[in-house]
Amino acid sequence: MKKFILKSVSLILAISLLSAQNFSIMASTTTAAVEFEESVFSYDDDLLLAELSELDELDAYIEANEGTTFDELTNENSPLVANIESTASPMGMADQSGEPPLGIPSFLWGCVFGVVGLVIVYIMTDSDMDQTKKAMWGCVASTAVSVVLYMVVWGAWASAVDAAY
Repeated sequence: MKKFILKSVSLILAISLLSAQNFSIMASTTTAAVEFEESVFSYDDDLLLAELSELDELDAYIEANEGTTFDELTNENSPLVANIESTASPMGMADQSGEPPLGIPSFLWGCVFGVVGLVIVYIMTDSDMDQTKKAMWGCVASTAVSVVLYMVVWGAWASAVDAAY
């Protein structure tokens, strides 16, 4: 049985090595011209200032009228805030309560990344306990599956070793 396993593993490794060499040879012989639009990478100062002009007007109005808030301008239907949203989501953080970080379900954050995913969800959702609980259950599920898998593999190994002797 031991010789059969060793031969099988060596055959699989040899096929993997030959396949990897074959793919590397095929990848090096193909040369494709990379095409991209250069306007995406250009910096146009005038265009940037034009896009931010509405925000500059709002900023100047708020500085001139110190007691004015964004919410007051929104309630008055001011044209200064017509195209501006009041929410900000830096670094892909959830902008509404109950929304998972980066659009990835919290359960998967906990399941795939474990305790690190739990911390990421807690920080990025601004301590939203519902999302944090989902990430914790993902972490618990991942740990349970890992323990069961470890026990099955260990049991199979132990029974194979006992049967061999």
